[in-house]
Amino acid sequence: MIVIICLIGILIITINLMIQAYGNVYWLRNISASDKNEELTDGNIMKKLLFSFLFFSFIHTIHALVWASFYYFIPETGSQFASFTDTVYFSLVTFTTLGYGDISLTSDWRLLSGLEAINGIMLIGWSTAMMFSLIQIIYQKLNPN
Repeated sequence: MIVIICLIGILIITINLMIQAYGNVYWLRNISASDKNEELTDGNIMKKLLFSFLFFSFIHTIHALVWASFYYFIPETGSQFASFTDTVYFSLVTFTTLGYGDISLTSDWRLLSGLEAINGIMLIGWSTAMMFSLIQIIYQKLNPN
């Protein structure tokens, strides 16, 4: 049973990695690389930073929704939640490693929540690195040499 649970967790992590990778490719092509010849005004900088933050927040919401969908549709875990809203709440709290503990999985299936926390912290770290790289690019353009 534990092997099956871990395989399901790896499948969900793989799906989320693909979402993150495609999102990052989009972001690199359209946000980071778009300012090659663009003048960096305060408005342009704010627009890039705000869009990037909202974009990565949106991607992480999708990640949590992927986890929530699996929790909801796996009979052993879905029966533990009163509604899909509770499943999404549990997933967001787990993905962000906030871990309130007011809702938790029982039995061996709780291993999935640990895998989700690992997945969340890694993907959020990846997005943080992307935001940091954007800030470095902006800083270097504003302060050459």
